Amino acid sequence: MNQEQSQRQCLACEELEPSFTLTVIKDNVFRRLCTDCLLKEHRNLFCSVCLDVFVTVPPPEATTICHLCSSTTHLNCAPPPPSSSSSSNDYRFTCPPCSDPNFSFFPKSLGNDGSEAVLDMEKAKALVAAAEIAVASAKNAEAQLKEEAVNKCIEAEDAKKKAKEALVYLEDFKEKASGKNTNTRKRKDSDR
Repeated sequence: MNQEQSQRQCLACEELEPSFTLTVIKDNVFRRLCTDCLLKEHRNLFCSVCLDVFVTVPPPEATTICHLCSSTTHLNCAPPPPSSSSSSNDYRFTCPPCSDPNFSFFPKSLGNDGSEAVLDMEKAKALVAAAEIAVASAKNAEAQLKEEAVNKCIEAEDAKKKAKEALVYLEDFKEKASGKNTNTRKRKDSDR
């Protein structure tokens, strides 16, 4: 596989040319994923029914979590419990991907049969949700890298200061060893 093909391939499902691939960054590792795989791997970041991305963590009383995965869904988006003889307290929500093994948030490829592909509203919402998650991933990585860079600068400044102090100490030690008796307190602060 050449470089260009690998840039278009989804790293999760290995689809060679998905309609859209997006990059997510986690632990400084860049991953190219198709829209469907990105959404399936980040189910806790959006409502799996209405596809709204959670900008902030929604309050627990307004959401329900899939009992098979970490997918979070708005309570008003989740299907109502079945009207069976068991109480509604026994009802456990199952998100669409867990309830149907063939479920797809977004088709792997659009128009593979040569026809003109059309993005309907659901596919467009899935694509927008995936893009928002990819952007949030990049922003988080940027913030982590900035923090790391600041910490490295602080460490470098500390190391530079310690190196200067060590050189001054070495100079004083050499002078004492050679028998010269200079007053080290008369040195300028810039020498230290």
